[in-house]
Amino acid sequence: MKQRSFLNRIKAQFTTKSLVLIPIAVGINLIGGTLCSALKLPLFLDMIGTIIIACLSGPWVAALCGFLTNVFLTLVANPVYFPYSVVSVLCGLVTGFMVKAGLFRNIWGAILTWLVCAFTNTVSASLITIFVYGGATGVNGSSLFTAALIATTKKIILSVLSTSMIENLVDKGIVFLIAYLLVQKIPKRFLSQYALGMNEDELEEDW
Repeated sequence: MKQRSFLNRIKAQFTTKSLVLIPIAVGINLIGGTLCSALKLPLFLDMIGTIIIACLSGPWVAALCGFLTNVFLTLVANPVYFPYSVVSVLCGLVTGFMVKAGLFRNIWGAILTWLVCAFTNTVSASLITIFVYGGATGVNGSSLFTAALIATTKKIILSVLSTSMIENLVDKGIVFLIAYLLVQKIPKRFLSQYALGMNEDELEEDW
């Protein structure tokens, strides 16, 4: 019975409107991700759509959005992205559950969500970078810095974690700010159609 209730709660997030929103959110992610990859920027910017959909539809829809984003980035940008689909799923779930818990109702909650998401991304992505790619992927500009740290310190884990933490604090900070500003621009009548749609009063008071 509990399992059925859990599955029903997940299913309830996948409304028709949420399903329509998924390709839009994935598209936003792809624009940021492919741009950063092409320019070799020390950023990713591939989670803007995931954060938006986490605010509107919930954690499981955000998780699917994150997974699909990495699948498409693997196809159009670089195969290196695929193992990191786990990271995108985790960040979608973490952000969605924190939004669901009401942490986006004030600035401190939003900041906490950003920090937790950045930490989750740092730890999970670093493990993949170390054990799958040996410490660096070459997918963006930060790989050069990581390689330099490894050469200097001879400590792969510390080098990868340090680079990833700095990168994620900046990257996710930009992502959360852009996502928030975009959600603020969505009309109240549209927001109210989604399960986790933040109402107008909350949006005005949040930041």
